[in-house]
Amino acid sequence: MSSSFERLSVVTRVAFVSLAAVLVGSFGGALAGAAADGLPAAYAYGVEAAVASLAIGAVAVVAARAAGVGFEFFSVRRPSARTLGWGVLAGVAMLALLWVFGAVTSALDVPSASHGVVSRIEANPTIALVMVVVSIVGVAPGEELLARGFVQGSLYRVYPDWMAVVVASAVFAAVHVFAYWTAPVAAVVASLLQLFVISLVLGWVYVRTRNLVAAVVAHAVYDAVQFAFAYITYGPV
Repeated sequence: MSSSFERLSVVTRVAFVSLAAVLVGSFGGALAGAAADGLPAAYAYGVEAAVASLAIGAVAVVAARAAGVGFEFFSVRRPSARTLGWGVLAGVAMLALLWVFGAVTSALDVPSASHGVVSRIEANPTIALVMVVVSIVGVAPGEELLARGFVQGSLYRVYPDWMAVVVASAVFAAVHVFAYWTAPVAAVVASLLQLFVISLVLGWVYVRTRNLVAAVVAHAVYDAVQFAFAYITYGPV
């Protein structure tokens, strides 16, 4: 049984790495966006988002190496059809939870906060199509390397599986706060709670399969489907 000090040490480390990853990702994305300034706006935004997310994943890999473990720590293995199926199923479950959460908050008249990308899509719907691809090749792999791979994987050392999932989900929600920070406090809290609940599914599928690919697939399905619907909503009729 791990000591309280060891648990605190691990939680502090994963929180620090998560914060560092967000800062590095933001800086890297901003640099990439500036470098892609000559591209059409939708593609430039896609480059910025992809680089930011992959930078987040890179920080997780570097942190793992600094802790003395290799890439095998992330449990990335060739997926079986069953593993891919669990990933798709988890992605669908997350979308269902999103719908339920939206219905509940609407019924309770809780204000909602939109992710910063929504306003961009309203002005330029092509961004949504670009982000379908970026979600699959950039956002999902990068964020899952950090949240499930590094954070949840590190927490396994000091917590039971279910607690590691809960703490990793809390970290995952917390690092998204900057995407909603201009909204009213109640709306931000509701959005972060939604992310926390949805992240529990990602944590569960990682525990269930012990393969990060399943979590990446679930995350990609969840994001890509939302961006596809955003294009249908805001795109040309």
